[in-house]
Amino acid sequence: MNLALPTQFQSQFVQEPDAFLKLFPNRVDFIYAEHPDPGDRPDWKTEGRHPLSDRLLQEGDRLYGVRFGKQTDYLMLDIDRGSLYHPHSDRLAIPRLLAALEPLGLVEAVVVTSSYSGGIHLYLPFQKAQETWAIAHVVSTLLANAGFKLKPGQLELFPNPKPFSKAPSLYAAHRLPLQAGSYLLNSDFQPIYGEQTTFVQCWQFAQQRNEIDQRTRKRVLQQAKRKRYKLSGKAEKFFNDLNTEVEAGWSGASQTNPLLGRIAMREYIFGHVQRGSEPLTGEALVDAICEVARALPGFDTYCSHRLDLEKRAMSYARSIQASHYYPFGSKQQVKTALLPESLEPPKSNWNQSQSQAARDRINNAIADLQQRHALPATITARRHAIRAYGIGNQTLDKYKELWHPNYLKPIQGGEYHPVDADSINPESQKPIQGGEYHPVDTNKLVPHPAAPLGQAERQKEVRGFGGFSTGIAVAADRRKSDRAAQHLAKMQMWSVSGDPILVAEAQQFFTAQVLQESVSLVSTDVVATEPTEICPSEGVVMPGGFGRAQPQRRVGKTALQEVRQLSVVPQQPVREPDVTLAMQAEVAAFFAQYQQEHPEETALAWSAGVYNPLAKVDLLAVGARFLKPEEEDWLALARLVGWLLVEDELDAIYFTAPPPDFALEQADWYVRPDLTTFLESPVLLRAVVQQYPMTEASLRAAINQKVTALGWQPGQLEQFIQELFEKPGTALGAGDWSLLLFELQLQKS
Repeated sequence: MNLALPTQFQSQFVQEPDAFLKLFPNRVDFIYAEHPDPGDRPDWKTEGRHPLSDRLLQEGDRLYGVRFGKQTDYLMLDIDRGSLYHPHSDRLAIPRLLAALEPLGLVEAVVVTSSYSGGIHLYLPFQKAQETWAIAHVVSTLLANAGFKLKPGQLELFPNPKPFSKAPSLYAAHRLPLQAGSYLLNSDFQPIYGEQTTFVQCWQFAQQRNEIDQRTRKRVLQQAKRKRYKLSGKAEKFFNDLNTEVEAGWSGASQTNPLLGRIAMREYIFGHVQRGSEPLTGEALVDAICEVARALPGFDTYCSHRLDLEKRAMSYARSIQASHYYPFGSKQQVKTALLPESLEPPKSNWNQSQSQAARDRINNAIADLQQRHALPATITARRHAIRAYGIGNQTLDKYKELWHPNYLKPIQGGEYHPVDADSINPESQKPIQGGEYHPVDTNKLVPHPAAPLGQAERQKEVRGFGGFSTGIAVAADRRKSDRAAQHLAKMQMWSVSGDPILVAEAQQFFTAQVLQESVSLVSTDVVATEPTEICPSEGVVMPGGFGRAQPQRRVGKTALQEVRQLSVVPQQPVREPDVTLAMQAEVAAFFAQYQQEHPEETALAWSAGVYNPLAKVDLLAVGARFLKPEEEDWLALARLVGWLLVEDELDAIYFTAPPPDFALEQADWYVRPDLTTFLESPVLLRAVVQQYPMTEASLRAAINQKVTALGWQPGQLEQFIQELFEKPGTALGAGDWSLLLFELQLQKS
């Protein structure tokens, strides 16, 4: 079937009885270009004031192209002459491509040359019109599964897979077939003479053979692994602002730096959203910058860097990847080999510290409950007892081996002693499941588990068991050394941050340290603590580019010597041979100047969730607070019910400060809007917890999904509830549903 032109446009031009023109009914926001000189590219422009009429098309004094509407009854694949999928490179590529689409019901194509450039357009018409966004995502998924990469210059799909957005946005336009340089191709990809009538006959033949398999369509949509990004609010405005600056192209001289800067930013932040691919980095980002630049109007006329475009694109790619921007919807800033291997700031161990603090709280709570003979035997009662110490459900689930009867592990070097059950539960004479652990080599005077809260850890610090020695002096020296090392680390990080204020302060600090050699930050005999063993679950990558938590390394020289080395003989970044330092400095200076001159854009990027000026700060050094139990629980539940678009709830938050100052003293934990389904700008985590309480309906829906994934029969959930709460499901209260969901997460499917 063919789609009719929207009613509001039908009366705006005279419709001709032309079967070829009726194949392309969507005429709004069409593109046009003057016929180029031989060897030149068309200078395409968009016309949105009126639709493309039949008679304009028939006149043929210009080249024309059309876009897609909400529904379509055809697809088109574009393969450039230099593509690896072109018959000149691989004669079996197109047959393989069609084989990948055969399960969907697409088996016949109308093949034409795109223009004199030698590119190929494959038209795939089908009988029943489909939703444009859906068929685009299905076809792109099938092609990706077969190993085909949708990439400009290689293989492009029309309609292009678009991100979801509240406001309508345009699909990419394609030139119409059988214009200058476009000819029908036979099965050997050789041109044959054919007029529009022949094209229509081929189209109708292919349309009869191609029938979309709805089951396959639905299955591929459901199983598509690629994330469909949703642009709304500030993100969409930022994206459209970048598009406005980029798509106008060159209109005069001295515009290369601003344009390449905008192109690099758009492709790095939103390139994967447009292409439905992974975020663009490294060579892929460089290629995208060059591809977009060469296709823009005025490139051949006004761009004075056509010969060294690749080198400049590499410099812009390096700079944007080293900035405080990061790809929309990604977990953190993406770093590749293109980035200079300069002095890396010390990795943040905030994750490790929060993890250890959580484990300590659980251990102290267990020790206190055991000392008072008040540790319950049942799972739910034990969970509630430990939560009374200010520990959240999420923390308990993360470290279930410390308290959960079904997951308890013997303490290394310890001995298992069951607790007298009568003192805990008079109604039950059976020992507590999991029992109590008493280390064999405890303090002779005070049992380790029975020590006052916090004393157990101090006993470990002094490494002795005589009396009540706490090792305060050693701990104080260590804290002093740690503070000095943290301050030095912060100055090192500020020196490479790119922020003029932070760089100036760091330089002042280093200069003062070199001039005042008599002032030492730490004693020469102080050595950093040895690395401690970290559980795999604790080595988590923090969102916003915070990096992976790493153990401290042993330092073999003083902090002053570190300062001298950094200030006098700085390490040089690894240089790629194709990028000069002068060009890189020029690009970096451009980004810094542009950011200072356009603070409103920086604020908009922050509101979109793709800019964080505090992405590289040392969280411990700046005093970033630990999350509260209710915040941890909310984040975990929000992920389970689908409000957060992440696999790890910590990826949905970042430590940042609001514009325009981005002041460190105003920094706190925010929820990133681009990784949620309900926010349009960053919101303080503590505010989100208050404003968006977890609904019972959302919890029940998540519970049903988990039960289905476990493959449980209808009666198994009720039995599980009875064992867990000792009451039927109908008697569960408002707070029980979240607890049930947490417990279900512990079950193995």
